[in-house]
Amino acid sequence: MFNLKQFAPIMEKVYQSLYNSKIYNKAKIASFVVLGIIDAEAYKRITGEDYSEASTENSK
Repeated sequence: MFNLKQFAPIMEKVYQSLYNSKIYNKAKIASFVVLGIIDAEAYKRITGEDYSEASTENSK
Protein backbone atom coordinates (compact mmCIF):
# COMPACT_ATOMS: atom_id res chain seq x y z
CA MET A 1 0.00 0.00 0.00
CA PHE A 2 1.15 3.55 -0.74
CA ASN A 3 2.52 5.39 2.29
CA LEU A 4 2.56 9.18 1.93
CA LYS A 5 4.98 9.59 4.87
CA GLN A 6 7.64 7.63 2.96
CA PHE A 7 7.03 9.72 -0.14
CA ALA A 8 7.26 13.10 1.68
CA PRO A 9 11.08 13.40 1.67
CA ILE A 10 11.16 12.88 -2.09
CA MET A 11 8.47 15.49 -2.66
CA GLU A 12 10.24 17.89 -0.31
CA LYS A 13 13.34 17.72 -2.53
CA VAL A 14 11.24 18.30 -5.65
CA TYR A 15 9.44 21.26 -4.07
CA GLN A 16 12.77 22.68 -2.83
CA SER A 17 14.10 22.59 -6.37
CA LEU A 18 10.98 24.20 -7.82
CA TYR A 19 10.98 26.87 -5.11
CA ASN A 20 14.65 27.67 -5.66
CA SER A 21 13.97 27.92 -9.39
CA LYS A 22 11.15 30.40 -8.61
CA ILE A 23 8.61 28.15 -10.30
CA TYR A 24 6.77 27.72 -6.97
CA ASN A 25 6.21 30.48 -4.44
CA LYS A 26 5.63 30.27 -0.67
CA ALA A 27 1.87 30.07 -1.11
CA LYS A 28 2.22 27.05 -3.41
CA ILE A 29 4.53 25.31 -0.93
CA ALA A 30 2.06 26.13 1.87
CA SER A 31 -0.71 24.49 -0.12
CA PHE A 32 1.19 21.19 0.07
CA VAL A 33 1.24 21.52 3.88
CA VAL A 34 -2.54 22.00 3.84
CA LEU A 35 -2.89 18.88 1.68
CA GLY A 36 -0.68 16.91 4.07
CA ILE A 37 1.97 16.11 1.48
CA ILE A 38 4.70 17.82 3.53
CA ASP A 39 4.69 19.10 7.09
CA ALA A 40 5.35 22.51 8.61
CA GLU A 41 8.98 21.59 9.30
CA ALA A 42 9.51 20.82 5.61
CA TYR A 43 7.91 24.17 4.73
CA LYS A 44 10.47 25.89 6.95
CA ARG A 45 13.36 23.94 5.42
CA ILE A 46 12.17 24.90 1.93
CA THR A 47 11.27 28.57 2.46
CA GLY A 48 13.31 29.48 5.52
CA GLU A 49 10.19 30.78 7.28
CA ASP A 50 7.81 29.28 9.80
CA TYR A 51 4.59 27.91 8.38
CA SER A 52 1.34 29.56 9.39
CA GLU A 53 -2.14 29.34 7.98
CA ALA A 54 -1.62 32.87 6.71
CA SER A 55 1.00 31.45 4.33
CA THR A 56 -1.80 30.17 2.14
CA GLU A 57 -3.56 33.54 1.86
CA ASN A 58 -1.48 34.55 -1.17
CA SER A 59 -2.70 31.52 -3.08
CA LYS A 60 -6.37 32.59 -2.96
